[in-house]
Amino acid sequence: MSRPIHRPILLPALLLALGGLPLTASALTVNISKAVSSSAPVAVPSFGSGPAGQPDIAHIVRYDLQHSGYFSVINPALYPDDPHSAAAIKVGAWEKTGALAMAVGKVRQTSQGYVVDADAVSLITHKMLAGRRYVSNAEGYHMVGQEIADLLYQQITGEPGPFASHIAYVDQQGSHYDLDVAQSDGWNARSILRGKIPIISPDWSSHGRQLAYVTYRHRHSVIYIQNLANGQRQQVPDQGSALSAPAFSPNGQYLAFAKVWERGRTELVLENLHTGHERVLTRRGTVNTSPSWSPGGHHLVFVSNRQGSAQIYQMRANGSHIERLSYAGGYNVSPSYAPNGRWIAFIHAYRGVLSLAEMRPDGNDLQILYDGGNCEHPSFAEDGRMLVFATHRGGQKVLGEVAVNGKGLHFLDISGQANEPAWSPG
Repeated sequence: MSRPIHRPILLPALLLALGGLPLTASALTVNISKAVSSSAPVAVPSFGSGPAGQPDIAHIVRYDLQHSGYFSVINPALYPDDPHSAAAIKVGAWEKTGALAMAVGKVRQTSQGYVVDADAVSLITHKMLAGRRYVSNAEGYHMVGQEIADLLYQQITGEPGPFASHIAYVDQQGSHYDLDVAQSDGWNARSILRGKIPIISPDWSSHGRQLAYVTYRHRHSVIYIQNLANGQRQQVPDQGSALSAPAFSPNGQYLAFAKVWERGRTELVLENLHTGHERVLTRRGTVNTSPSWSPGGHHLVFVSNRQGSAQIYQMRANGSHIERLSYAGGYNVSPSYAPNGRWIAFIHAYRGVLSLAEMRPDGNDLQILYDGGNCEHPSFAEDGRMLVFATHRGGQKVLGEVAVNGKGLHFLDISGQANEPAWSPG
């Protein structure tokens, strides 16, 4: 019923004992995407106030669930009362709100930080689903709210939630470029790299401890791999060639990237990060770029113009068995393979707009998720059910997030020109 919390900005978490509560522990799993035609209604009463200047826990949980695409949060004005534990819930009164489940809890300030108790409760079975106690300093307080949103998300859907994770992105302000890392809702951004040289295409390692990205040196593009803990970085050997579009393999052993060869020909290369050995994967077409790994690391999807227009192809990780996946339209780029293997997101030219789209791994079932602005660089959350992407709104580059069912679309409140997002693997 419990799982350990492994977040670097949280102090060690403790289990909230389940004994003594009138609601017995149970498990409720509802396959929302199939069994519920509309978003599942949930309720999140107040938890109490936390650090000054930060949203309270209930606000964070409501925001995450409401924008997940799979839940609707009932208006707090309709709540019959304000319970702070499973034991205090008057089930009959709360059933009338139409809520399927609730997250309830309480914040307590201590001399060392904050203690947050949280219970996930089913109003269908009248049983407690899970309980946690989180111990945090002020810096980690916001992440506690996202952990609690994940807790209820997993209890209802049966799948781990995407919220207690990070996104990397490039923030341009004037002539300066920042490679930033923030929480999945855009909060608590911190700069990883800052300068006047453009930064492109960040990609997370499978364990989330490194970022690969493209920048420029000696007037051509190079790839660096940077350790997030100590800031140290190393350059991927380029032999004087321009490199771009890095992609870590799921096991962390390989880096796939695009390399410019003679006469401007761009091919995909696979480097063994342990031995430094390189293998050229493609040898056809003028441009082959934008690799993305399948979850098991057995295949890569990529973009090529080998048949005249930019389209998405798939090949085995050794470069064999290349097949075309995209056929609709004359421009399909920036593929991103979902970690659960169910979808490939990409940018699709649709009615004159670069739109966010998805298709099945066999190329079928194309769906447009957002066509409101020229979109770029989609990236999946670890659960494979939400996406972050870059787009344009009111002359500004912004980051949007949306679920694979097309619901929950929202835009992150980030200053500057935000672009090139990548969602961390947890």
